[in-house]
Amino acid sequence: MSINYRKSVENEVEDIISRSDVPEDYAHAKSVKEWVLKFRPDADWALQTAAFAHDVERALPKRKVIRSKFYDYNDFKNAHALSSAQVIQEIMDKYPLSRKVKNKILKLIKNHELGQTKDLDLDVLNDADSLSFFKVNLLAYAERNDESEILSRMMWGYQRLSERARQIIKEFHYENERLQEFLQRILSAEEKPM
Repeated sequence: MSINYRKSVENEVEDIISRSDVPEDYAHAKSVKEWVLKFRPDADWALQTAAFAHDVERALPKRKVIRSKFYDYNDFKNAHALSSAQVIQEIMDKYPLSRKVKNKILKLIKNHELGQTKDLDLDVLNDADSLSFFKVNLLAYAERNDESEILSRMMWGYQRLSERARQIIKEFHYENERLQEFLQRILSAEEKPM
């Protein structure tokens, strides 16, 4: 596969995400890729591309999946993942990329909201996405949502983390007292014996 085709895919995705109406989308995409490389310095191009492009549909107003249209949060997240996969499929189909690489990117993006699986690359992407949410997105998310939604989203994100990522998140600290309190509630709830 030509490196030029890879660069063309990367450039198209970056162009879309950089124009997102959601200010933190671009920083989140970069952060997820950085977390992936921290966990897997040898990550292949497919995993790195999936990491950067996993939320691409959010930057396209006509394609963006709307949370309020879903009763169940997991159904919303699944629809979002499928929509992002469709966008990246359309981009990749313009270039003669190998079927194997395309399939891997699509599989990773379609399943990036599942939580822990037995697929190493998918688990790395999941942890990277969740850690980036807590590090990059959460403050802006908190400005747009009420306390119930914020706490619910934080709990959902925490529950899908691996043990390794849970140890990392214990070191996070928020200047926003409400977010710090929510994080402490989540961490202390996990520490209590059943």
